[in-house]
Amino acid sequence: MGSSVGDETIRDILSKDIPTCHPEDTKGDILDQLDGEMWESADTIYVTEGGQLVGRIDIAALFGSADHIPASRLMEPVTARLLPNADRERAVFLAIKSDRTEIPVVDADGQLIGAVTSKAIIDSMHEEHLEDILLSAGIQQARLRIRDLASTRVRVAFLTRAPWLLFGLVAGLILSVVTSQFEATLEQTIALAFFAPVVAYIADSVGTQSEAIAIRAFAISDVDYGRYLLRELLAGILIGIMLGVLGGLGAAVIVGSTQIGVVVGLSLLISSIVATVLASAIPIGFILLDVDPALGSGPLATALQDIISIVIYFLFAIALL
Repeated sequence: MGSSVGDETIRDILSKDIPTCHPEDTKGDILDQLDGEMWESADTIYVTEGGQLVGRIDIAALFGSADHIPASRLMEPVTARLLPNADRERAVFLAIKSDRTEIPVVDADGQLIGAVTSKAIIDSMHEEHLEDILLSAGIQQARLRIRDLASTRVRVAFLTRAPWLLFGLVAGLILSVVTSQFEATLEQTIALAFFAPVVAYIADSVGTQSEAIAIRAFAISDVDYGRYLLRELLAGILIGIMLGVLGGLGAAVIVGSTQIGVVVGLSLLISSIVATVLASAIPIGFILLDVDPALGSGPLATALQDIISIVIYFLFAIALL
């Protein structure tokens, strides 16, 4: 996973006011410690020895046990833990993976520092989701406080949107230059102009779906990137075959030309495959650069998909018409 846009780490969201006990403490000892204290969360009691985290006890298991049983017999092993400098999104990932509502935080030596509570996990999930939406739309959320989306100043609203819109403008101009190189082909077969927007739109739609799936998959699970790309390639082939056959037949019927139908069909097939793989590969590239993968979607991927799909379309037209 890439870094969160705001670079907020586990240290920023952890709670230190959590109940702990020693391995030899009994149920009565633990309840005495809990009594009269205000805890940020008491769903879990953490068992420490010399400051080292050695286990955890769910509050339900504690109340269901006999009074004389020590914590060492009640505790479960800690299967998920966080370092304080990890990205906050890591807490969401571990909570989902381990099916826990609270994740302990330890230092490099295994000393318990605190825990990320269920409230912090839910808040982080919400914030990360909003960040991904904003980044995918080309909004530089780093300049913007998410809670102030509706009341931000005009200058900030402008600065958060302008960079990727300028990129989109440049990409659009590049696409115009690319399209102009096929002017002779368009003049010979004007019907080609009818279906260029269809090919570009389908490539964008296929890519948008793949981006959304990839960004969420990478955020909440450890993914083998090679296997993931292979799976997306196979999915893209199936999607491309479906869209290519139906789109090609539709184009042939509309203009009464089998050749144009073949051009449209093959363009949809190849563009869909390329868009599927590209939309998955860009977030992977951003992750490897330690950048939030949501930055790889939206305007960047859309611009690339538009240019590539149009080039594919006209190359097939030149070759087959």
